[in-house]
Amino acid sequence: MRIVVGHANPDFDAYASTVAAARLFDGSLGVYLGSQNANVRAFHNLHEEFLPFTDLKGLELAKIDSVVMVDTRDPRRIGELSEVVTRADVEVVIYDHHRPQEGDLVGADDRSIDTGSTTSILVHELRRRGLDPPPLEASLYLLGIHEDTGSLTYPGTTAFDADAAAWLLARGADIEVLNQFLSRALDPAQRDLLEQFEESLEVWPINGQRIAVGVASADEYVDSASVLTHYVVEDLGYRAAIGIVSMPERLQVVARSRLAEVDMGAVMAHLGGGGHAQAASAGFRELSIPEALARVRGALEAEVRPPVTASDVMSSPVRSIGPEVSMRAAGDVMARWGHGGLPVVDGQILMGLVTRKDVDKALRHELDHAPVKGFMGRSVVTVGPEADLPELERLLASRGIGRVPVVEDGVMVGIVTRKDVLRAQHGSSYLEGGPFAGSPGAARRFKAGVEALLPPKARGVLEVLGQVAADQRVRAHVVGGFVRDMLIGRENLDIDIVVEGDGVAFGDAAAKALGIQARSHLRFGTAVLVVSKELHVDIASSRSEYYSRPGALPTVERSTLRQDLFRRDFAINAMAACLDPGCFGQVADPFGGLGDLDAGVVRVLHGLSFVEDPTRVLRAARFEVRYGFDMDADTEQHAVRAVELDLLSEVSGARVREELLDVLSEADPVSVLRRLDELGALAEILPVGGSGSAALYSVTEALVAADGLFEGATRLDRTGLLLAGLAGAGRRDGIERWIRHYRIGRDGARASLELSACGGTEKALADGRGMRDSRLVRMLQDLAPETIAILWARGSDVSRSRIERYVRTLAAIRPSVSGADLIALGAEPSEAFSAILARTRDDLVDGRAVGREAELANLRRRSVRAGLISSRKDPA
Repeated sequence: MRIVVGHANPDFDAYASTVAAARLFDGSLGVYLGSQNANVRAFHNLHEEFLPFTDLKGLELAKIDSVVMVDTRDPRRIGELSEVVTRADVEVVIYDHHRPQEGDLVGADDRSIDTGSTTSILVHELRRRGLDPPPLEASLYLLGIHEDTGSLTYPGTTAFDADAAAWLLARGADIEVLNQFLSRALDPAQRDLLEQFEESLEVWPINGQRIAVGVASADEYVDSASVLTHYVVEDLGYRAAIGIVSMPERLQVVARSRLAEVDMGAVMAHLGGGGHAQAASAGFRELSIPEALARVRGALEAEVRPPVTASDVMSSPVRSIGPEVSMRAAGDVMARWGHGGLPVVDGQILMGLVTRKDVDKALRHELDHAPVKGFMGRSVVTVGPEADLPELERLLASRGIGRVPVVEDGVMVGIVTRKDVLRAQHGSSYLEGGPFAGSPGAARRFKAGVEALLPPKARGVLEVLGQVAADQRVRAHVVGGFVRDMLIGRENLDIDIVVEGDGVAFGDAAAKALGIQARSHLRFGTAVLVVSKELHVDIASSRSEYYSRPGALPTVERSTLRQDLFRRDFAINAMAACLDPGCFGQVADPFGGLGDLDAGVVRVLHGLSFVEDPTRVLRAARFEVRYGFDMDADTEQHAVRAVELDLLSEVSGARVREELLDVLSEADPVSVLRRLDELGALAEILPVGGSGSAALYSVTEALVAADGLFEGATRLDRTGLLLAGLAGAGRRDGIERWIRHYRIGRDGARASLELSACGGTEKALADGRGMRDSRLVRMLQDLAPETIAILWARGSDVSRSRIERYVRTLAAIRPSVSGADLIALGAEPSEAFSAILARTRDDLVDGRAVGREAELANLRRRSVRAGLISSRKDPA
């Protein structure tokens, strides 16, 4: 026979768990041991006949061979059934959500999980087995979860509990049942006890914590005295409280806590009771209130941990700057370390605080050279090292400030930020999702993108990299544009991996696992895996960057994943996806990139982004057009400001060239260039004298020429064509200097260079007088097709007509005679061959000698005239 039993004096969690386990283990009987909780008793009295309970008095204990214990592991808490569960011939299964304690049963099949409610564990098991509960049971299970999690508000509550609650609601759980049986309304006897509590309430300072302790007495038994401590904690505002109630033949101690450092379960264990960290109790038969108070104080002193103070969470030493430092330099320091503000100190004396907003304001007013003392805030709120978390939270919340310097004896010893306080209160994963803040939906989108868009070989590489990370016990993430494109369903094989550890060691291990070689760069902590001609994987240690001046190459330092993402350009590119098998596809999104993707927004991570790297202006315009996105107002303002400050001129030509080539490689480069013109940036990257409007016209018409003039007959270098279009918008004498500045390669620059040297050709093409076809061919035959396209694009009607005739007709004309025919005629090879053949081609193009016989005769005549062969005499 199998029974299910919860601890004596069950709450709704134990009671509901008993019913759930009875359903899970078909044929088992639930044992109700009676409860002092009036609401549980009321529920049982109403529903007893509909639930699988049996009377303990009717059980033959000797026939029990299997016991399911719920909401406890301690055999002492199940009354006389403790004798059964300790028998060697009895199988015991345990479901509990409390942490193990001394005295727990050993050797059982323990299926416990650390979560907010035992009922949640059993509900998930029912769900896994497809055992949908009827609405009555679903409502009861929901009662159990809500009671033990404080309606999902207690610190021990997990997503596991919330998921179970949601499933129960979908199965017909009735919220009105919760309203009825979780009611905190007090009866007259309970109200009398509460008044005694309030009158006797003392606050004990225990190891730096404040514990509210109250006592009360009743002449007769009072149900649910535990509700009183709930009122003390929830309604009177104390974070931890203990109530001692003396009743006939019983003294009850009930405890509640919302402080992580005050584990009431551990405190009550000292008194022979139990429970969990947020709610626990103990009972005595022969103990006076003074004796109980003494024992409670001793238990508290043994278990309560000191509060977290400013000295525990502050950053130290503090990065600070002097009052004479320029605003631009202050912004560089903030950008380097990802700070939102910096203390300003003179020696060891705190003078004020300067924030990133202050730096942005200085840039807007062209005062980035000014010292920080003119912008810093001077009324600085400070705390001492002993300030606790509640005080820190109050200051940050009420003053609307982001950081509080910690000062001791007039000297700043540390600084506490909002992030420090929130992490101390809620754990290190609170702000970043540990470290994955992306939603499950984002993970599904990423995985779907990988499955649909990557070839099998690339998917296999990601799986191997994830397994290597797991084997090395490091976190590996694919980052940047690859994550962005997988999320929006766009092909991308540009795979960048960031490792929270040694990137070079990881690259070597990954190469070995893939059976390939890794090219490592120890100095930079990077490696490249050449998987195939099409697939290269870049690996780097997580790192941060800072810029010594606008446009400079970044200085790199090892850092965290979050800092690595912070160094990137836009929020949509500052996401990472986990590769480890245990979290594959989970998206780290510390800066809101997912929201920007869904909203269609290109947003910089901070106001100095374009100052640090002005080429990001080109990138922002490119992403806008490629994805159909828009910069948010602040980002656009920062971009325009960077252009107005002429920051692009401070960037090396090679770096601008790379961004420009990326722009020209886009599917719609004209729209990107048009957007750059709107931002004022296009004219900044053209040759001297170039205007944005002229460049847009030239490039647009060049593309028209490429599509219509050549009609696919000639394969054009699209990049070279567009570069020539931009070059043609400037003065002819500035094109060579422009090419040198941007270090454009010979092939890409050919059309641009030819354009700079063909002013006479343009003039001749536009001349309205007649022109022989042979002259037209000689003018154009040695020019790159990209140059011809630009000449057509910027030409007059006469020019265009002549170029069209050349491209569509004349360029295809090929003489049928060659140097071999000259030799056959008896000519000795010489430099004169080229001139003779050129003249014969002119004759062919101009229609004077057409056809093989006519061309041979013409070749003979011109050879004789040039003295290459003797004239043939008439035999007569």
